[in-house]
Amino acid sequence: EGGGCSGFQYKFSLDTVINPDDRQGQRDCGARVVVDVDSLAFVKGSMVDFSQELIRSSFQVVSNPQAEKGCSCGTSFSVKF
Repeated sequence: EGGGCSGFQYKFSLDTVINPDDRQGQRDCGARVVVDVDSLAFVKGSMVDFSQELIRSSFQVVSNPQAEKGCSCGTSFSVKF
């Protein structure tokens, strides 16, 4: 999704619909990540982790080979062209 001070930001949501052109990745534990085809070029090869902290739990992209740099707030990134 476009936004943030570096141009792109990650947006995670829970959904029950998987479109035919969506791409899926699944781990041995059964966790599945679905990416729409338009976003795939920006996150291909990324590693997603689930973080649990005292006041919140969230999915986070811990590495993205397509990102050139991130912003200091940690919520947006720019892509390599």
